[in-house]
Amino acid sequence: QASGCQAGTAPAPPAMALDLAPPAMCFETEALAAQRRPLAGWFSFVQADEDGYYCVKEYGVFHWLFAVLLVIMAVLAAATAVFVALIFMRRRLKRCFSRGSEAAARDIKQAAARSGNDADPATSITAVVPCYLPNEQDIIEETISWIMHKVESPGKLEVLVVYNTPRDLPAIEARLQELAAREDWPNQRRLRVLRCLESKSKAANLNAALKLVDDPYVVIYDADH
Repeated sequence: QASGCQAGTAPAPPAMALDLAPPAMCFETEALAAQRRPLAGWFSFVQADEDGYYCVKEYGVFHWLFAVLLVIMAVLAAATAVFVALIFMRRRLKRCFSRGSEAAARDIKQAAARSGNDADPATSITAVVPCYLPNEQDIIEETISWIMHKVESPGKLEVLVVYNTPRDLPAIEARLQELAAREDWPNQRRLRVLRCLESKSKAANLNAALKLVDDPYVVIYDADH
């Protein structure tokens, strides 16, 4: 006996459509992706994904930390280069800035020579060179030689090296005494050397030196001039 119900088949569910569209910010070509990078690409990059699309991605925290580290290293390297250059150029810069005073001294000397007052005590000058030997023992002799041979003076010039040191330095101290004993310096110039036993500063060295100066004019040179 046929039942009043008629057997039927349930409708099949619709097939799921395959989405072939690329995800947001992903493009079919690398050139197109590069064109869509914001801010001219300063803060993003292009990377291919598993489906063959080229996606625009932003830099992460580690990228920025690495960039900041590179900037800091570059700044430090530039500062170091400038500092080293200034150390090597300091002497030449001093000479450039002192050319004006040297020219004036040369004019005075020439005028004194014309008037026959080259040895006039009124034009005598003492050049005081305070130094701290442990730091400046490698350059003090060069400084003395430069002053003795290069500095123009309107009259008699005497160089007074006054130094302090926390410990004995036999080699350089003996060398300074040898230089002080020389009598063949240009223009009959004279070198005196004084060690300040109680001194612990440049100011103390200068005060001790000024007590020994009789000339009307005094100039002060750094030991690394």
